[in-house]
Amino acid sequence: MRRFFLPSFYFVSNLFSFGTAAALSALVASLLTFVYVMYYGYALNLPQLDELIIALLLIIQPTILFQGAFFGLFHKVRFSGLTRNIANMNRWITRGDKWTQVKIAENLNADEMRALFRTLCYLPRSNAIMSAIMLACIVAAATSYVYFRLHFSQTHLIQVAIISIIAAFLHAGFTALITELITGEMRSRIKRRMYERRVEFTEIPLARVSSKIIFFILILVATLFVSNFLVYQNVPFAVMVRFSFLAIVTSVIMAYMMFAIIIQSLKEIEAAAESLKRGENANLFPETLDIEFINVATGLISATEKIRDYQINLERKVEERTRELTQANAALEAKDKLIQMELDFASEIQKGIIPARIEEWNGLRFYGFYKPMEKVSGDYYDVFPTHGNRMGVLMADVSGHGVPAALITTMAKVAFARAAQNTASPAQTFREVNDQLLQIVTTQDYLTAFYLTIDETHHFYFGNASHQHAKIVRAETLTVESLDTDGLFVGAMREADTSYAEKESRLYAGDRLYLYTDGLIEIRNRENEELGNERFDVLLAAARDFAGEKAVPHIVEEVFRFAEGNKPNDDISILMVEVDPQYARFLQIANGAYQLIDQGNREDGARFLDEAMQLYDKHEKSLKTAGFVNYDLGHVEKAEGYLRKYIALNRQDAEVFYVLSSIAIQHQNFEQAEEYARDALNLRASYALAYNNLSIACLHLGKYALARFAIDKALAYEPENQEIKKNAERLSERLQQGD
Repeated sequence: MRRFFLPSFYFVSNLFSFGTAAALSALVASLLTFVYVMYYGYALNLPQLDELIIALLLIIQPTILFQGAFFGLFHKVRFSGLTRNIANMNRWITRGDKWTQVKIAENLNADEMRALFRTLCYLPRSNAIMSAIMLACIVAAATSYVYFRLHFSQTHLIQVAIISIIAAFLHAGFTALITELITGEMRSRIKRRMYERRVEFTEIPLARVSSKIIFFILILVATLFVSNFLVYQNVPFAVMVRFSFLAIVTSVIMAYMMFAIIIQSLKEIEAAAESLKRGENANLFPETLDIEFINVATGLISATEKIRDYQINLERKVEERTRELTQANAALEAKDKLIQMELDFASEIQKGIIPARIEEWNGLRFYGFYKPMEKVSGDYYDVFPTHGNRMGVLMADVSGHGVPAALITTMAKVAFARAAQNTASPAQTFREVNDQLLQIVTTQDYLTAFYLTIDETHHFYFGNASHQHAKIVRAETLTVESLDTDGLFVGAMREADTSYAEKESRLYAGDRLYLYTDGLIEIRNRENEELGNERFDVLLAAARDFAGEKAVPHIVEEVFRFAEGNKPNDDISILMVEVDPQYARFLQIANGAYQLIDQGNREDGARFLDEAMQLYDKHEKSLKTAGFVNYDLGHVEKAEGYLRKYIALNRQDAEVFYVLSSIAIQHQNFEQAEEYARDALNLRASYALAYNNLSIACLHLGKYALARFAIDKALAYEPENQEIKKNAERLSERLQQGD
């Protein structure tokens, strides 16, 4: 029935005001009271009862209008009630999204929310008191009417007074009960709003459950009293049946309303208890005004707060311990991150000592692969110039792993590069590096290495310091040769100096030389079988079917396929040196060209160099010679092409940049000429001819001050050079003309 009442109640609230809807409960109570009064009048056989009933109906109308105005009947025309609290209540409770819904204004401050809550709490009592006052006015008017108009006797007046007392009791009780029932949901809403917005408030109990039960009992007593009177006065049976039916219906309605409030409160308490049992807040906002339920709600909220305090204290301790552990973990993580960051830096540094790309040199191409087991490793390979215009090729493996091994690889790289400038002998290089490492490294760490020095004819000397054998795959026979010499670890002991030996060999067109570390051949598969030298030799021979840049990736892929997903237990490195198949023929033709040029036959020499370059165009000496010879012969475009290829390989020759600047001047590309002249001067600061070209380029570019400076420097270095003198005169004339 509460679900039935509320939509109607809110509809009236939206139509008029919330107070008007609350006051409407007094009208419902009036109807129930009127039934009792009417049938009680029949029981007493009051004279002219029908006329009295009509008079009562006329008297009630202005009281209803007044009570409606008191509670805001005319709110829509800006008269929201006779008291400030009622008026504010009608303003703060507004229409919802539908006609059957209402809501509380969102912009209320704390004081306004508390004021609205107090008004809603006192509203049942206010409505009941106002109803009692209105009933008193009605009784006074009715008494005057029956005394002066109907001339009731004293006995009848006493009976009317008794009826009035019963009516006042019933009317006030019904009004308070109905008002409390239909306004409870709004009280619960405003309490929840205040709780959510941290507004402090105090519960306001107005009644007890026992008083409601007593009221219900008194209604039953009054009903029995009136029924007995009806029987005693011989009222017609039909009248008694109607009264009994209405009395039962009224009692049922009254009982439902009373127990609806109690049951609703019990449900709220049950829900709060369930929340408390789950460890949640028992936010109980009872709709009832009964002190018993309010005390239970207050007790549950208090218990919740205490439990929450205990939980918070426990949680605080747990949080403190967790925070301490978190801080400790964070410190460890920070240290680990720092270590990992330092290892990353070390890894990047170490990658810098491993050549990412090795330039081709005199028909030799280099392809490498490097995979550390950890972020840093003890493996490294290198290719670097050595004594006697040879190239050094090194593969080394430091004992152990990690940072110590990586540090030793860095020192070893410097030591090998330094020693290689003094000798082309691998054995002597090992001895010098061994001495240097023994002076620097105080730990028991050492390294194994395979080292060779090779010249432009691909003849090489090699030595092995307890490292894996080098492998040569011969292009002509497809056989695999192993290279090895005596030699102990490097950096392990002073006595190792006498153990190092060296041998010599040669690479021919298409041959491939492989240097590698033991991590490659010692890798194991799931059956714990090692790859081994035999399988590795088969892989190297099979890789002949792949081009140079694809051979090493293919070998590594096959090695990992053999491992079947097993991680290697050591660092892996491999370096392949391949001889260009056309290089031998190139050397033969180029050497013939050099002889012709030396004999003065520059035309045929240039032609043979052109032929040689068709086979191999990355030989520095041939490129430079072809460029100079073609320039002298007047083949400027061809000369420029050769010299540009030369500086792509070597930018350390001032003469090449001078000739290129001269060619740029002939092509009137003065910006390019200035750039090449500057490159030549960066390599040779006293290069008079380069200064001369710089002055010519700057003169045509309008850089007169720089042109004058350059020609003065050229004259200072070669004052008798006729070409420079002529250029100086031309420059002076141009400057005098204001050009």
